Amino acid sequence: MDTDLTGLHHVGLVVRDMGAAIDTFRRFGFRIGPPAYPALPAVPGGRPEPVGAGNTHADFPRGFIELLAFAADRRDDLPAEARLVPLQVPDDHLAATRAAIGHTVAGLAARLTRAQGAHILVFASADAERTAARLTAAGVGHTGARPAQRPITTAEGTRLAAIEYLDISDDDPTGMLPEGRVGAAEDAPPELLDAQIGLDHPNGAVGLTECVLVAEDEGLGATADRYARYLDRTPTEYDRSRVFDLGPHRLTITTARGLAERLPGERNSAATALSAYAIEFTDLAATTQLLSDRGIELHQGATGEPFIPAGAAHGAAIILRQTATAT
Repeated sequence: MDTDLTGLHHVGLVVRDMGAAIDTFRRFGFRIGPPAYPALPAVPGGRPEPVGAGNTHADFPRGFIELLAFAADRRDDLPAEARLVPLQVPDDHLAATRAAIGHTVAGLAARLTRAQGAHILVFASADAERTAARLTAAGVGHTGARPAQRPITTAEGTRLAAIEYLDISDDDPTGMLPEGRVGAAEDAPPELLDAQIGLDHPNGAVGLTECVLVAEDEGLGATADRYARYLDRTPTEYDRSRVFDLGPHRLTITTARGLAERLPGERNSAATALSAYAIEFTDLAATTQLLSDRGIELHQGATGEPFIPAGAAHGAAIILRQTATAT
């Protein structure tokens, strides 16, 4: 299919305690680096202090899992291994920049008061400008393509890849969708992604492959229609779910009952929520053994796939899947 969106870019978990979340995901066998927090002085010439939110990733050859936590007021209150990234802002733009950062994280902060979990879903775009134009033509509200830099770690050091991204607002007055922050982002150039290091997760994880979004029973059709416009695709319809084929990935929209049938014992945290995501592993048997050895209790899904319950994984269930191809 000739489309500007090529798959899942990343899923982001908004957590209350960054240190605890890092410890959890490292115990699951993911390689997680130190979290980075942007920093700005409160007044011109002052000492840079954390602002907004910090994050870290479990990176894959394509895509990643993001852990995001809001910054403490003082650098001394950040996790022990955290690093500050001072932002270079002219003095006369300082107040406006701090306000803009505060506005950006406000919507996610409101969701965190409800529940921690997966509140961020970003799709991979081949061309953010093209995605923006298509969304505009479809009547979908969005921020427009914005420039950003994504750090990529290679054997030669960390390089900043220039990319563009956008957020979908769909005319919601909060600037965010009911399920959280949803958008699209370009990948770094393939040659740079292929040169990444630090992707050797002890648990054998190689990529994000599916995201599961739960909608209200009466809202299933409307939610699927929204995503049909966002993704420029028609879903396959099942009794209690709609599935969008994203090439190597998929987005499943289901109901609370559909989630509970697929992942017994799971409940969504809100009427509309990103409730689960699937990760592929090179050797699923070895992965489950590693988790068992570390005391991680796995549950069994209706299709036979094991999963880590949301309650043990900071708010979103992790479905474990054997990769279909050699890596």
